[in-house]
Amino acid sequence: MLSQPKTMPCKAVIFDMDGLLLDSETLSFETYVETADRFGITAGFDSYSRMLGLNMIEGVDVLRSILPAHIDATVFKAEWFTRYNERLAGSVPVKTGVADVINWLATCNIPMAVATSSQGEKARDVLDRAGLAAHMLAITGGNEVVRGKPAPDVYLASIEKLVTLCGITGADDCVAFEDSEVGVRAALAAGLRVIQIPDLVPAAKLPSPPFHLIADTLATGIGWLKINA
Repeated sequence: MLSQPKTMPCKAVIFDMDGLLLDSETLSFETYVETADRFGITAGFDSYSRMLGLNMIEGVDVLRSILPAHIDATVFKAEWFTRYNERLAGSVPVKTGVADVINWLATCNIPMAVATSSQGEKARDVLDRAGLAAHMLAITGGNEVVRGKPAPDVYLASIEKLVTLCGITGADDCVAFEDSEVGVRAALAAGLRVIQIPDLVPAAKLPSPPFHLIADTLATGIGWLKINA
């Protein structure tokens, strides 16, 4: 366990997707390396980690600073995206324990939503194939808001949807679950309390209760919720 257990009052949960619900960041990194090799360059995890949590637009901006000048970052990103989707088309890698957590929240009648940097259409497709979409009242993609993470827009949109769909009062009723530093910054900026479950990269900052806690697994973090408080 990475931080001391606390409790967070919770009437609704908003999840990130990649690296939290889905074990997709490893797949993304692998296809990033494959794409770099296709372009005749070597790519490592240090450069990939700079794009964790970002949407496609911000990711391309980072790529421009990483790639040699003769490689078009948009073309590179498109081929990377194609390779990633081809691999993801076979099966959707769900993180261990996620199905149990989702089912438990459903039995507690806790509304759930997803706020992801991935494109909304893609997110709805992969979550549906993973058997998770049916439990989500709302799924909002990074291309469906003006600014991507670390701006709070995708979380603010998710909160607004939950207010409309299930009658919560706002951010104070919700807890966000994130894996990346970029996502944590976005959720905090939206006024949410956050439980971080680091994936490929360790947490960059120490926890700061009561707004930011860090857990080693999603199940541990869920255990810190004070339901319907």
